Amino acid sequence: MALILFGMLCIVPVLADSWENNWAPWVTTTTTIGATINWRQDTNGTATVAYATTEFYTQNHRFDSNISDTSATPYHHVLLTGLAPDTSYTYLVQPNSNTSIFSPRAFRTMPESGPYTFIVISDPQDGTKFTEDKRFHYVAAAIAKEPDVRFILAGGDYARLDDFGRWGSFFNNADGMLSNTTIFPTIGNHEFHNITGSSVPSPAINYHQAFAVPLNYSFDVAGVRYISLDTQDPTQPDPNPAVGPPFSDAIVAGQESWLRQQLDNQLYGTFTIQHQPNWRDDYTTLFPTAGPWEKLYHTYNLSASFAGHNHNYERFSIQGRPYFIVGTAGGFSMPLSATPPAGYQTGSTRRLGYLKVTVNQANNSATAEEITVGYVKHDNDNETPVIYPAPVIDDTITFPLNARRADSGGHGAGPVMTVNGPTGSPAGLLPILLAAGVIVILVAVAGGFMYMRRRCSKDPSTKKP
Repeated sequence: MALILFGMLCIVPVLADSWENNWAPWVTTTTTIGATINWRQDTNGTATVAYATTEFYTQNHRFDSNISDTSATPYHHVLLTGLAPDTSYTYLVQPNSNTSIFSPRAFRTMPESGPYTFIVISDPQDGTKFTEDKRFHYVAAAIAKEPDVRFILAGGDYARLDDFGRWGSFFNNADGMLSNTTIFPTIGNHEFHNITGSSVPSPAINYHQAFAVPLNYSFDVAGVRYISLDTQDPTQPDPNPAVGPPFSDAIVAGQESWLRQQLDNQLYGTFTIQHQPNWRDDYTTLFPTAGPWEKLYHTYNLSASFAGHNHNYERFSIQGRPYFIVGTAGGFSMPLSATPPAGYQTGSTRRLGYLKVTVNQANNSATAEEITVGYVKHDNDNETPVIYPAPVIDDTITFPLNARRADSGGHGAGPVMTVNGPTGSPAGLLPILLAAGVIVILVAVAGGFMYMRRRCSKDPSTKKP
């Protein structure tokens, strides 16, 4: 362990004078046995990725594996395979045009079992009066210091416009956070926000070039599923160029069948992340187009829903399921409505932070903590935020990964499910246990009665003195 920690100390961010065109590597699609290394370089050139376990790299000061990318392009996405589960790897990207532009970085493959922690963020975008180094920078720096985080769920709006320069600013400010942690992105409305101000959505070119992932996808980590949904419909005219394409009926219907398949599983739990939320403080009821998804969330086993879009923190309880809005990564702040919908539990605004979630499959539980690193005094201003000496926990909730198992008393049962409830749960064994207990008691009583009868039947006068 000490060797691994020493190796991590050697991992430093990209050279500061080159970040505009050279975006330091970031990791996506990590599984137990693979991961994708992504980066942008300032030339249409080839490159090599060298890598090794962090333990090997620390002991030998070299890499023992490498893979070449012969694509002559600025954007690269290289898949590493044949990795070991739950293992730290150190890697180095070396563009052939400038082999020393990047420094070694690290990631950890996913575990096969056991509890773990992940982070949820959304809306790190710049404002009309400030850049990301004024707000998001502090959130990313705090996340970079979080110990043993397995991955980051990002809910969208990485930049206010579909603009190369602003995306470069995002990766520059996220550099420390992404130097040792995998990111799983979700697309937001501002990814389609046309820099020209046109009502025709842009093609989200910077998002696709950066992440190269589908608009909706899922992945599993140690028996828990994560579903990323697309809430933006670029085929519809942008009703407000400052907002982006709408959360339309068509975009919901187009993913409904796929979402049902993803939710209908036999895993410990399932989380969803989507940019625009089903429930939000500025609507007194469910968001109108979200009905089909909402029905599926309660038909199947949803552990919790994560979203962004509203630039504040909000938590709801809908039929016992927690819904979180975590739009606190740095976008301009939004006021909270005085008349939120039923189910609204708590909320805050003008705060900078992220959600930290720990899942414990054996206990059928997850604990979410809203972490605040500081606050601002104005919604959209070029002010320097007040940053706390150390992040603080503003809200905490523990909830079941599988509410049906919790209701039946089977919090420690395995993930195998049937249509009648959890297989092997204590609730299913209860009648048998009660019957066995009654039999044991009856046998004991009968045995005691026979013993006393034998004692009483003996004649005391026949005893020897």
